[in-house]
Amino acid sequence: MSTTTPPDRRGDAAPEPALVWRGCTKTFETPGGGSYDAVRDIDLVVPAGRFVSIVGPTGSGKSTILNMAAGLLEASSGEVESFGAPVRGVNRRASYMFQQDALLPWKTVLDNVALGLTFAGVDTREAHDRARVWLERVGLKAFTDRYPHQLSGGMRKRTAIAQAWIVDPDILLMDEPFSALDVQTRQIMENELLNLWSGSGKAAVFITHDLDEAIALSDEVVILGAGPGSTVVATYEIDIPRPRDLLEIRDDPAFIDLHREIWGRLKQEVERTYAAQNERESA
Repeated sequence: MSTTTPPDRRGDAAPEPALVWRGCTKTFETPGGGSYDAVRDIDLVVPAGRFVSIVGPTGSGKSTILNMAAGLLEASSGEVESFGAPVRGVNRRASYMFQQDALLPWKTVLDNVALGLTFAGVDTREAHDRARVWLERVGLKAFTDRYPHQLSGGMRKRTAIAQAWIVDPDILLMDEPFSALDVQTRQIMENELLNLWSGSGKAAVFITHDLDEAIALSDEVVILGAGPGSTVVATYEIDIPRPRDLLEIRDDPAFIDLHREIWGRLKQEVERTYAAQNERESA
């Protein structure tokens, strides 16, 4: 990933990146008739098969960047590309895992997982057969006939993972998907996610406030600066070998060194954010 403007494509020797943000700014209108830039001049590249986490202080526009990649928001200036094609409307090559799962409470676990295939016109019987395979892969084989309210938080997240993966996306977009879970369940779910992702060839963009989580999962960590008008201020290569056991990785000396280095930079942006908030409150 690069914080400079991505180069123009020359020939077809190299595969197209899964995602490219080229000079992207997103401006929002305020109720009082004004406007502000949530993010400004974002230049990022996510190659296929790469796991990239984006961290930053509150209000730095992490979800805005993800939503532009998903096609849920259009950049006010600049452009987002996915595998060489401009993103216009919903990015059909991506699946999105939200902070709150998107399970329909009136449908069973089986029906919820099969939804993406059903919307794509797959026959109901085939969709259910494929959903059963995925539910077995995430350890929910015995819960196909349950409803979301009958599941624990971890089970709901497993269902959401199966729901996102069953359509075989090329890109996984995840907006703090495990933030509501307790620490132990979160680490188990992180391991489950990595087990599925490893060797899949899929690109993953993961939004989190948890620096431990970002380092443990990723090939690269991107830091956004304080908002509004956030931009990329640093990127870090995570060279801890894979496969990784996320229940043990936090004791690895390489992990500790990376955490110290990255937090040193991220802390500056967090302090800038809180200083700006205190200045506004005292004005």
